[in-house]
Amino acid sequence: MASDFIREKIKDRPVDKKKLAKRIGMTVLIAVIFGVVSAVTFSLVYAHIAPGKRDSIKEVSLSGSESAPSPTDTVSDDTEGISLSEDEAVSADDPSPSENEPAERVSSGPSTVINNITNNVDMSPENYAKLCRSVHDVAVSAARSLVTVKATTTDTDWFENPYENGSTSVGMMIADNGRQLLILTDSDVTDEADEISVVLPNGTTAEATIVNTDPDTSLQIIGVPLSELSEETITGIQYASFGSSSYGSTTGTPVIAIGSPIGVANSEAYGFITSMSQEKEMSDFNVHLLTTDIHGSANSSGVIIDYSGHVLGIITNDFDGSNSDNMITTYSISDIRDTIENLANGKERTYMGIIGTSVNQEASDTYHMPAGAYVINVDPDSPAMKAGIQSGDVITKIGTEEIEDYNDYSKVISSLTAGVETVVTVQRFSRGDYAELTFEVELAKK
Repeated sequence: MASDFIREKIKDRPVDKKKLAKRIGMTVLIAVIFGVVSAVTFSLVYAHIAPGKRDSIKEVSLSGSESAPSPTDTVSDDTEGISLSEDEAVSADDPSPSENEPAERVSSGPSTVINNITNNVDMSPENYAKLCRSVHDVAVSAARSLVTVKATTTDTDWFENPYENGSTSVGMMIADNGRQLLILTDSDVTDEADEISVVLPNGTTAEATIVNTDPDTSLQIIGVPLSELSEETITGIQYASFGSSSYGSTTGTPVIAIGSPIGVANSEAYGFITSMSQEKEMSDFNVHLLTTDIHGSANSSGVIIDYSGHVLGIITNDFDGSNSDNMITTYSISDIRDTIENLANGKERTYMGIIGTSVNQEASDTYHMPAGAYVINVDPDSPAMKAGIQSGDVITKIGTEEIEDYNDYSKVISSLTAGVETVVTVQRFSRGDYAELTFEVELAKK
């Protein structure tokens, strides 16, 4: 009996085919329902979101006849952008990004634009050279407003033989007054000259005379009689276009130095504005200095322009920066625009003799002092010193004009006429508090 038990075979449970078929059917049904729900959800989301994003991708798609967007908005419209050659152009038969490209491409924002430009633009050496050439064209166009100023001085040697010394600088044509072509240049070159001549862009050479000079900035206007120029030369004159170099909005701007930035005539150099936080303190006004990462010459001259060809600064060599030897530094054009206009109009600078800085509202609240123009120093024998204004005073009013900072002070002084007597109101610290004082000041010429 025992051996019979060992030889028993346990049979498998028979398969219930009806239940198996039912389970398979349920699985298929669930899969179908899941697929339908996924498809409907994708369609709804895609219909509401994708169109705008597909448009953003199409905006940067390139075809054989189109050019790529410029790498900066400031490049002038007439410069040639990057374009794909015909054999590299995207075919019209190629699938559109919205249909067959990965979902990562259907995303908006700056990264999408950058990715699409990187993926679609052929940054070959030829196209990079074309981009550089388009920026160079901006410099060439702006340089048509520049001239070469030659200053000649006659002297005698030990043997009483006469000889000539010559020096050159860059000048910028800014306007004409109906009689003279007015050119902005540097007085350090021309002040002691016996003869001044100008070489215009078309090669014409003409004699020039000094019209007006600003002693603090060394900016000078020289004039060439229009009657000495041919009609063709006058017609071809291109005046400089001034931009804006407002404080806080200029740092980081790509610029081109033109004129003689490396000490060689008709040279150009490229870089960025690195700072404009430093100021040069002058009598009755301050000028922001635009520093750049452009390595120039110790005797550089000219201007810096943005990629639209607008002048942002006038190169100066008076800046003494121990950590930035021979780096191109300029006067901010926004700070010296009024000075240039006054020079061009033959108006001498009105002078009171204050070197100062601003006490704006924030500084006033922090240091518990009146807002206005803080007097750092007073020029010796100046109208301000003769009237009794001292270092440490805060100028709050000139005549009836309220002075809220040093810029207000500079603008009011510039608007007045030399020889006029005006009342200057100051706040002076005395015995632990500020007291108001008034002074009658007779303004002079600088």
